[in-house]
Amino acid sequence: MAAITAGGNGWINLEPEVIEEDEAPDSGGLFAFFSSQGPPVPLCTWSPADRRVSIGVQHRAGPKAAAHLAELGHPVPTGWYVSQDHPRRGLVVEVPLDEPHERVLEWLLSAGEILCRLPVTGRWRAAVFATGR
Repeated sequence: MAAITAGGNGWINLEPEVIEEDEAPDSGGLFAFFSSQGPPVPLCTWSPADRRVSIGVQHRAGPKAAAHLAELGHPVPTGWYVSQDHPRRGLVVEVPLDEPHERVLEWLLSAGEILCRLPVTGRWRAAVFATGR
């Protein structure tokens, strides 16, 4: 995360591991494109920009994910702001660039687990994308 932030050249996708027998099959086929729902297993994204970090959760928890998280005791921290909260495109939160990576990652992973519609194992998969400039 520090190297990507310093270079401003990449992002990280994170996905919670779900209990195997509970994994949801791909649903909807061709019509999934027209669905107003996100994926049953959230896709969390971390991406630095010039003066901020954008974090996002694409999920199937429905509208107003930020309010749902707050009701469950996991509000968006003070000083961070919600730039998008859409049932299909997901929740996007803008975070000050000087926020510690550990705090951002902890909040993002907790939000992903809360918004997951399936039981999770507590383990996560990460894909790191570093692009050259």
